[in-house]
Amino acid sequence: MTISARHSPQNGFTLLEMLFVLFVVGLLTSLTIPRFATSYQLRQLMAQRADIEDQFRELPRRVRLNAHPLELPADLALSDLGDGRAVLRVPEGWVVRFDPPLEISLMGACSASTVVLSQQDLPSLTARYQVASLTCEITELTP
Repeated sequence: MTISARHSPQNGFTLLEMLFVLFVVGLLTSLTIPRFATSYQLRQLMAQRADIEDQFRELPRRVRLNAHPLELPADLALSDLGDGRAVLRVPEGWVVRFDPPLEISLMGACSASTVVLSQQDLPSLTARYQVASLTCEITELTP
């Protein structure tokens, strides 16, 4: 009786091949995730900056509607302008400076001022704005 050794073709992958593929996928993931996380954080900070800018633009209208004049930065601590909202909702890590102090009258007219908005963790996001006298028009100053 002779036994013939027949080779049947194997289907599937070996354990070594599977481990190699998992290693390559893990390596690629570890290289790309930090880039996406940094990009996500930057987008989140940019959205916060845009929100603060929108709040600045809305302040003269809120002052007119609520008949509550403002002097910033002195009145930044007000928790309610008369409409149930704080004067400015500034997220943690952001600093707002006014030079000279910004005054908004009952009629919604502004005094000329320069506003500096900076992020403590990422100084490259610092922005400077000029507030026009009377019209309260806010324009970003180029660095």
